[in-house]
Amino acid sequence: MSTSETILEKASALPPEQQATVLQFVESLSQRTPPKSGQPGDWLEVALNANLQGPPDWSEHLDDYLYRDTPHGL
Repeated sequence: MSTSETILEKASALPPEQQATVLQFVESLSQRTPPKSGQPGDWLEVALNANLQGPPDWSEHLDDYLYRDTPHGL
């Protein structure tokens, strides 16, 4: 079985909500341009394309979330 066939088989078995999430991910991949390895600013491209999720005050309390046992507000 090819990779494409395996992907289709596994995606077909998912509930519709998860299929929509998979579709969004695949569409986002097709819109990205592959990074040129070793170029200055590669990390910025990765950071801008990262789909990070966290609490609303994440940037304000980053040290709390990274270095403390009990994160701020959790």
